[in-house]
Amino acid sequence: MTDSVPFVRRTLYPRGPLRCALLDTSVLTTDIIAATRRADPSSFVAGAREGTVRHLIPVHVGQEVPRVLADRHREGGSFDLDRALELWRERYAPLLYVVDTAGLPMTQEAEALAARDVSDVPMLLLAGVIAPVVIIGTDKDLIASGLADGEWRELRAALGDVGVTEGRMIDLEQQAGAVLNVTGRAVRKVLTPKEPRQIAITLAVVAAVAGGVYLWGRRVPAPSVPASVPPSGPAQKGLGLVSLVSRRMSAHQLRHTRGEDRWREAERGIPGDSLLHQVARVVVSSRQPVTRTAIVERLGDAVPGEGHTERMAAVRDVLEGHAMFVDATGRGRWQVGRLGG
Repeated sequence: MTDSVPFVRRTLYPRGPLRCALLDTSVLTTDIIAATRRADPSSFVAGAREGTVRHLIPVHVGQEVPRVLADRHREGGSFDLDRALELWRERYAPLLYVVDTAGLPMTQEAEALAARDVSDVPMLLLAGVIAPVVIIGTDKDLIASGLADGEWRELRAALGDVGVTEGRMIDLEQQAGAVLNVTGRAVRKVLTPKEPRQIAITLAVVAAVAGGVYLWGRRVPAPSVPASVPPSGPAQKGLGLVSLVSRRMSAHQLRHTRGEDRWREAERGIPGDSLLHQVARVVVSSRQPVTRTAIVERLGDAVPGEGHTERMAAVRDVLEGHAMFVDATGRGRWQVGRLGG
């Protein structure tokens, strides 16, 4: 597994729909420059690796980034240009879905933007067919459209909040497994004749662990262990681990909620009702490339046609008629944009 391949880990935390973000040149170059001065990857990069978010860019953004980095360095930027270009090639570009927006329908916002800066029109065309979506950018014309959120550092932090929760829940899963192992050994010990007090202690720990893990999946605070049961031996270790896992789960829940609320606040745009819009939303929200059959099943009667064959043909016409869709495998599994360009 390389750094450039998105990787979705199995976690206790139930994942919601895939988050999608459109990144403009200004945000990408600023974030890359900041990354030259720190060891840890940006939350934009970390979120894409973990499967927290899918970043999409129009073709022109991918072409602009190296040029803009060089321009900013030439204009006096105090950063290592070679390092910045290396980060772009090795960390950022491989995680971005590059989308050809040719032939997408014009929107009112895109028409208004075209009068000021035609270069950013593809961003709004893409947003128009996958709305609602988060556009992260600092370009004043994009922000003036009302569809972009200029507080990109807040959104980067929100991805960090969400990604930390979802990415690290596997660690808590392992800790919960350790708790169960400890209590399991204690249970095996009390299967032989023991004092009733020892049996009660062990059963209390098992109940606390099982209840805590179950209620976490339902986003409910884990129950406290009854204070009337005095911990000792393996039970004491089990209770300590239960308390630790419970506190960490609560902290991650709060952080996740904070990040998720900020992200949802930044989502803009009204979903269109044409077949193109509906197909685009299904494809872009899928974590894996999707087949025509899956799209037809998902959309149901929204796809025009008398039977399955006609509906399959209607979806095929949309997929093959717009450059934004890419057959990722060459065997009829579709995605929006080409990963890594």
